[in-house]
Amino acid sequence: MKDLYVAVKEALSRVNFEKIWPGWTKQVPFALVGKDQVYLDGREAPLGDRYWANTVIDYEGKPLATWCVDDPSEEDVELLASYLAHEMFHAFQNEHWNGCHADELTLLSYPDNLTAYRIKAAEINLLLCAYNNCDREALADFVSLRKSRVEIIGNAITEEFLVEKGEGTAEFAGICALLQLSPSKYDEHIQLHLQTLKNPGEKLFSVRHMSYYTGAVLCLTLQKLGIDFHQPLSGGQSLFDVISAKDSTADAFEKYYVDKKARFDSFMATGTKTIKKNAYMTGFDPMNMWRMGDRILCTRFVSLDGENITGPVVLNMAPGSANRVESVITVDCV
Repeated sequence: MKDLYVAVKEALSRVNFEKIWPGWTKQVPFALVGKDQVYLDGREAPLGDRYWANTVIDYEGKPLATWCVDDPSEEDVELLASYLAHEMFHAFQNEHWNGCHADELTLLSYPDNLTAYRIKAAEINLLLCAYNNCDREALADFVSLRKSRVEIIGNAITEEFLVEKGEGTAEFAGICALLQLSPSKYDEHIQLHLQTLKNPGEKLFSVRHMSYYTGAVLCLTLQKLGIDFHQPLSGGQSLFDVISAKDSTADAFEKYYVDKKARFDSFMATGTKTIKKNAYMTGFDPMNMWRMGDRILCTRFVSLDGENITGPVVLNMAPGSANRVESVITVDCV
């Protein structure tokens, strides 16, 4: 165990933590947990009554990253160092972040909703497309689809986002540490993550488990696309908050809506007059007309009961009607 500890410590000394995450400059101590004892730097300690796991704990008043080792001879040094980097990043989160721990019991009550899981599977396919092809549109579609799942799941999905933030970013940190230590092992490790996302099987229904993978690959995707996610996460946002803020579909919709409203406002700002009608639309140019509420703007022409009217005109429609017109607003040339 001592030789393994020394080798892992040396590997971790080669990791540039600041390069992985701005502000992450401190490597916390670590311990390797065997069947009968705990090996810390230069000393062994009994297991005692503490429950040991792969995690970060408070030990003698300081954070300590721990990893359980059954057989030191079977451990891969670089991989083990990356796993410990994951746990060390949790210490960084605990010190610097707000809101990255899920309520595990609430997460356990996550709704068993087949429709939501089908949407999640489709989300994951879009995430893989975004990562593999460096595709911003796929990421935007991922955001839109996830928003529909938020509406189904409700508040419980917040816990999923917290796991994705806490564990997903730690997994990202460990993966990036592995990249620095062994690019070939990094490639193999990434492929395992991508394969799990591609064919999750029953893991799809383990919200906590899948969030490690979706969170890590989301971070890698945002990194590929040059979208900053470090500072927002430090400030309390979730990964989904970050990508929602970059929702190109929402941005495009806002521009579309503003432009459409401006067309109506511009027309109404000219001198107009209103003529009462009780007629039906029988002809129009569908490429040059817009509707807002119960008003339709026709910029070229419209035909009402066979009578052609040159645009621009605004039609006041009967409430909720697709084609019955109650009055016409035209430009007042007087």
